[in-house]
Amino acid sequence: KKIARAYLKKIGWCTEGQVPTVEEYLIESGYVTGGMPIVCGSAFVGMRADIVTREAFEWANNESKMFRSGSAICRIQNDIFTYKFEQKRDHAPSSVECCMKQYGISDKEAVEFLLNELSNAWKNIGREYCQKPTLLPTVFKDRIINYARSMNLFYDNRNGDRYTNSHLLKEHLTALFVDPVPL
Repeated sequence: KKIARAYLKKIGWCTEGQVPTVEEYLIESGYVTGGMPIVCGSAFVGMRADIVTREAFEWANNESKMFRSGSAICRIQNDIFTYKFEQKRDHAPSSVECCMKQYGISDKEAVEFLLNELSNAWKNIGREYCQKPTLLPTVFKDRIINYARSMNLFYDNRNGDRYTNSHLLKEHLTALFVDPVPL
């Protein structure tokens, strides 16, 4: 339900020509459409019953600071590498456009602003990961970190958007699943 609502919100912004603030964008759509709730929720389902508790799902559903920061990393990193391509067609504004309009800055300045937000998000993840005592097993926190970390594979300065252009991942996938590791 959350992802459907988030995409409907984006459709509304697109059809009405609205550009929300960066905060509105992330809260009303970005955190969910970055994929963290779907991917991590699915990963939790596949875990052992003694690890997956009601509290764990509530923690994820209530979007802890770590969960929200991981979601921000996924959404913002995607937006930074895809906003120019996406604006060539009818598309909802990304966090880059939201930032540009909200602060009256250029796209380069907006990207710098958002890179700083990414840095802060990683700091939040680190703080919460190391927090003691914790109600959750580390395995839950690992899922969030690993999914957020995977964004560096999909989006980087050298290769750009490898999520949309998945053929650019062939070399990595071959190295992982085909080529033997010498012992």
